[in-house]
Amino acid sequence: MRATILLAIEDQNGFAALRNCLEDLGLTVLTATTGDEALEVHAEASPDLVVAGLALPDLHGLDLCRLIRRESDVPLIVMGQATSGLDGVLALELGADDFIGSGCGPEEFQERVKAALRRGAGVEPEGNDDEVLDFGEIVIDRRQHRLTVGDMHRELTGMETELLWALARRAGAVVPSKLLLKEVWGYPEGVRTRTLDVHIGRLRKKLGEDGRNPRHIVTVRCVGYRFEPDADGHGRARRG
Repeated sequence: MRATILLAIEDQNGFAALRNCLEDLGLTVLTATTGDEALEVHAEASPDLVVAGLALPDLHGLDLCRLIRRESDVPLIVMGQATSGLDGVLALELGADDFIGSGCGPEEFQERVKAALRRGAGVEPEGNDDEVLDFGEIVIDRRQHRLTVGDMHRELTGMETELLWALARRAGAVVPSKLLLKEVWGYPEGVRTRTLDVHIGRLRKKLGEDGRNPRHIVTVRCVGYRFEPDADGHGRARRG
């Protein structure tokens, strides 16, 4: 069964182009022209991905993002003008998986949609076995989208899972930001975005990190990030 996308965009001039991009990927596209309609379609159809604009006539995209995330962990892409930097950060902090500005071309848009679908809740990682990284104090369950830190359990979104996995499977090594953006979100090289920074912040909170002095996800200035398990932890991938 092919994936179903809910497209709720206020820009009618670009609506047809976006729909064509999605249909060219073999996706079923459901449409909404208002926030209320988008919420109704989401509740009835349970799409595999939501692509929503910021300026729907009856509901700001940030409010739509908040309401959808309250009910569902469906992958969510918010679209807005390239100048909406603050709105982009707010959308990500409210739970959006990605924010796409107006300068995004059709091929990049398709790659980012495909990345969101791959990382979506219910989409299994490659391979048929469970995948777990066990560092002793920290355990990452990729299949279940679950992080365990000591006796605390945290649920992860699909994007959070894949970002943490991309870092943790290279534990101790510096992973360039541009590699993480391409591997997890499908961004082409050279894109400037706060998407990675916001998701790193969310992961640090779920790890119980002090954002001013993080212990497990370390920023390597002007390069990227490094995942450091506890000093006595030995990361190992196991399947079961």
